[in-house]
Amino acid sequence: MKVIIDFLEKNPSVAIFFCLALGYLIGKFKYKSFSLGSTVGTLIIGLIIGQFGVFHVSPIVKNIFFSFFIFTIGYEVGPAFVNSLKKSGVKLVIHSVFFSVVAFIVAMICFKVFHVDAGEGAGIIAGSLTQSAVIGTSASAINGLNATAAVKSAMESKVAIAYAITYVFGTVGILIFLKNIAPMLLGVNLKEETKRMIEKIHFKGDASDNSSIVNNIKMRAFLVNEGSSYVGKSVSDIEKGFKNKVTFEKIFKNGEDTNFDQSTVIASGDYITIIGNLTDIVEAETDDLVETSDEKYMNVSLEKSEIMLTKEFNIKNLKDLYSNNIMLESVKRNGKKLEDETEMRNGDILTLIGPKHAISKIIKEFGYVKDNGTSTDVSYLTFGIIVGVLIGTLALTIHDVPLTLGSGGGALFSGLLFGWYQNKHPHFGEIPSSTRWFLKSVGLNLFIAVVGLQAGSAFIPALKSMGFAVLIIGILVCLIPHVLSLYFGKYALKLEPVDIIGSLCGAGTITAALNAITEENGSSIFALSYTPSYAVGNILITIMGPLTIGLLYVH
Repeated sequence: MKVIIDFLEKNPSVAIFFCLALGYLIGKFKYKSFSLGSTVGTLIIGLIIGQFGVFHVSPIVKNIFFSFFIFTIGYEVGPAFVNSLKKSGVKLVIHSVFFSVVAFIVAMICFKVFHVDAGEGAGIIAGSLTQSAVIGTSASAINGLNATAAVKSAMESKVAIAYAITYVFGTVGILIFLKNIAPMLLGVNLKEETKRMIEKIHFKGDASDNSSIVNNIKMRAFLVNEGSSYVGKSVSDIEKGFKNKVTFEKIFKNGEDTNFDQSTVIASGDYITIIGNLTDIVEAETDDLVETSDEKYMNVSLEKSEIMLTKEFNIKNLKDLYSNNIMLESVKRNGKKLEDETEMRNGDILTLIGPKHAISKIIKEFGYVKDNGTSTDVSYLTFGIIVGVLIGTLALTIHDVPLTLGSGGGALFSGLLFGWYQNKHPHFGEIPSSTRWFLKSVGLNLFIAVVGLQAGSAFIPALKSMGFAVLIIGILVCLIPHVLSLYFGKYALKLEPVDIIGSLCGAGTITAALNAITEENGSSIFALSYTPSYAVGNILITIMGPLTIGLLYVH
């Protein structure tokens, strides 16, 4: 055993990769809706191996990989965050902000009452609110303190250990609370509320009746006679007359298939091929049009397009696909197929199959045609991180204590800005989904592996000094904000119970609870309120780390 530890101490890169290998393996194990995940798995392995040796890894290694991770998080949630600020989601944004503010206030009160130090406090927030990114942003803040290397190392160790202690209840405890206790406090039967909400907003995400919509789609071709009102009108004007439920797919002038756009004007003698709902096309044929069944005019080829989802998903978007005779072949997130398309969110890749003009017409509702290239705009990525580091150097000093976001918090805000800008200019600054997955997952977990290895030797002594107090504080920090936000959503914001619970899953960044509640109630309707709250929660909880370090640190 000593030989192995000596080898790992001399070759810390092997120890790091060993933590990743076993951490990801542990993270795959799942019990119902709960799994430790790769991050907690990697930390546990790091803490265990760290018990047996002293590992020296340059801080620059952690900084680089965490910067990749946190910038990518901002890059992905940036567009959704901006969209969530629009009027339609303002109550959910307020709800999420309220949760984060209350959580931070409750945490600070508990820390003062129980005399919790800066490292423990940041770790409790990271674990009880299940936000691993807090470990990194706290580390950035710790590195900026005017303290000795030994003090900084001890603080970082406490962050990791307090996180490990409080994470399980932060996940399992809140999952049980939101799934079983929250509906009781609201005085509702959640399954009945789910059904009522589905009927109220005509949510079809879980219904199997989409096939009836598809089967009602028809394609027909007509000769435009001189007396038709279509003569002299543009394609755009005619489609708008049908509220865009009819799409021109082909136009033949003088017997020849003609390239056209929305401004093309229809003339007498033109043949037009249109697709749409059967009832709308029946109306069209009464306007001095003569139908033809000639294969020449009915031969419409289908195209396959990959679309990057950059808009906030609405169930109406799916209906518009079907009404335009377009099939949604698949939805992928980070390269993996998404089983329930109603859970789509910003950054997902949609594969659509349908007529060329129908797809072109519908794209603007979803985002833009994805460039199938695999190259990353490295200049955009690295310049964004540089901007983030510069933002992180800004500090507000109060009583000789610097309050700063650090490079981690700065990179998060830079990612938000750069992600939002890339969404507005989709052919610039592209970071493919596979690259984003690597930067997020491996970037964070390599950072966590180093933290675990370096904190391992201090784990047992720190655990003894912390005792059960850390676990009790963690329970209070995660439970009280959820209870107060529950009633705030009900009485102050007048939100529906389904929206309240979905929003709390997002505000607390606890996806496991969303999955459990969706499975329990047989509907993904909770994802509609989860998405905007998740974007806000990701940002606000992450910056709590450096704020906690700055407020609790004592020289």
